[in-house]
Amino acid sequence: MKILTIPQQSFEWHQERCGSIGGTSFSQVISGKKNRLIYNLINERLNGYVTPDDYISDDMQFGLDNEDPARALYSDKSGIRFHQVGMIKSDYSTIHHASPDGLNDDETIILEIKCTDDGAIHMQRFFEGVESSHMPQIINYFAVSDQIKEVHWISYCPYREERPIVAYVFKSEHYQDKIAEARTRITEIEAEVIKKQQEFVF
Repeated sequence: MKILTIPQQSFEWHQERCGSIGGTSFSQVISGKKNRLIYNLINERLNGYVTPDDYISDDMQFGLDNEDPARALYSDKSGIRFHQVGMIKSDYSTIHHASPDGLNDDETIILEIKCTDDGAIHMQRFFEGVESSHMPQIINYFAVSDQIKEVHWISYCPYREERPIVAYVFKSEHYQDKIAEARTRITEIEAEVIKKQQEFVF
């Protein structure tokens, strides 16, 4: 597992994402539905860059502003020290990566942080668990490398002082079938991207 320490959202980080499947696009890998993922990847490869999205919503800004205190608080409560990394590159494909919010010292545990200023969402996560829309991102971390054994997914709401952190631990051993299927599909996608790009460029 290759770890890049470049800052997330930096020019270098966007360059590394170019033509590569990450947590956001991973859902298209495992959805089983027809999508434009292959053509999006080829388009990025031909362009040579990913255009950064300069738009930052209020929710996104809240997340950026609160990620550091969330990581520090969870590290304190869990007893696991997490540090920031820019990206981890796949052991199985040249077009696959993940961008975690934290990595522990022995590089086996990923931290994924979801910050919210909505106490109702935070409480719903406590009582009902992680939203299904976040599961592809969690599985993506495991698919990148067998070195990753756990993903600690946390909801952070500083306004709910009674319980500012809601945490769930996911273990790779519970998702082996999905991991294997995803890796196979990514290998197929990589081959198709290369083939179609060669056919298109003459």
